[in-house]
Amino acid sequence: MQAGDQEPEMLSFMSTKPMVPQVECGITHTNEHTHDIVRQNIDLSAMYGGHIDGVGPRYCPSIEDKVTRFADKVSHQVYLEPEGIMDHTIYPNGISTSLPEAVQERYVRTIIGLEKVEILQPGYAIEYDYFDPRCLDSNLAVRDMPGLYFAGQINGTTGYEEAAAQGVVAGLASAAASLGREAATFSRTNSYIGVMVDDLTTRGVTEPYRMFTSRAEFRLTLRADNADKRLTPLGRRIGCVDDRRWSMYQRKQEGIDILTTLLTSRTYTPTELAGQGVRVSQDGQRRTVYALIGQPDLGIGRLDVLAPEAARFDREVRRQVVTNALYSQYTGRQDDEIASLKRDEGRAIPAHFDYAAVPGLSRELCQKLSMIRPANLAQAARIEGITPAALVLLLANIRQIDRRVEKA
Repeated sequence: MQAGDQEPEMLSFMSTKPMVPQVECGITHTNEHTHDIVRQNIDLSAMYGGHIDGVGPRYCPSIEDKVTRFADKVSHQVYLEPEGIMDHTIYPNGISTSLPEAVQERYVRTIIGLEKVEILQPGYAIEYDYFDPRCLDSNLAVRDMPGLYFAGQINGTTGYEEAAAQGVVAGLASAAASLGREAATFSRTNSYIGVMVDDLTTRGVTEPYRMFTSRAEFRLTLRADNADKRLTPLGRRIGCVDDRRWSMYQRKQEGIDILTTLLTSRTYTPTELAGQGVRVSQDGQRRTVYALIGQPDLGIGRLDVLAPEAARFDREVRRQVVTNALYSQYTGRQDDEIASLKRDEGRAIPAHFDYAAVPGLSRELCQKLSMIRPANLAQAARIEGITPAALVLLLANIRQIDRRVEKA
């Protein structure tokens, strides 16, 4: 069984606690018997029997895909999710399928814990077409048809969150147009919405698109904990943030600013820190409390000891400042990597470069890069799905090859 979080994270900064109780989920696994039944009936699958030609979502593979593409795996995880508080229906996440209903019943009942289940809604395959999102502008408006906006799976995406985010963009833009106002702008630097829209409208899609943090160049600053700081002022400017939310936001930001100033002005010598039970290098250099709480082994647990005045600030304010301190030491490195990539965009990639030998490069990107064979990093950056992190890996490996060649 999988219990809910002891301290659930709220999706809205306006919420302080859950409005409904959490319910437990469960985890079970498929097994060799399950896989045998799937293999024996694979030709009956709509996806594998030739009845559907479309490319399925890479990140939500069916049980047929899992058994075929990952034949070395003896089991696959199945997450059992209750459909509601007072509902006896369970959704088995991880065994989506297009096999006939009788076959589904046979293989599902081979899974531990599901031996006596009744299937209320058989699984089924879907196939959908899409509009090329490169024909849309940054507000998801169709360029050649003024007043028409597209949002959701029609743009080649998959996932509820992606569809909802596009609905926000298209809805705000269409409302602004009808009022004669300038539309809100979501950029790659201020939001994942901006990353997704830019990816869709400039790169297009060849398979159902999902938003991942790795697609963003500035993912260290695009975090869930600072979403309010990044986007609430924008929402206020276009009229989507009411007075109550704006007042709460301002109060929180004011607390963060005051506490940050306090912690950056308070310093300790190594000797003083040793007296507080904090071990640092005895180099004689004074350290700010802000820099100290950015160390993972100190964090919020030491905040009240090093700066007792911090206790008067709200817990959320204190936690946000500690999080900011932790990430501040890495954002500079992120900016350096981005600058390095821009400098080396023209760096040639060897014709016979072995992408599979690059540690950390995903199977998906290995396949795409091996098939397309970009001549340089600039071309690689334009490939659908390529991430800034992947480009950094490629650049590092190309430099290693160049060094070996120079040495030889």
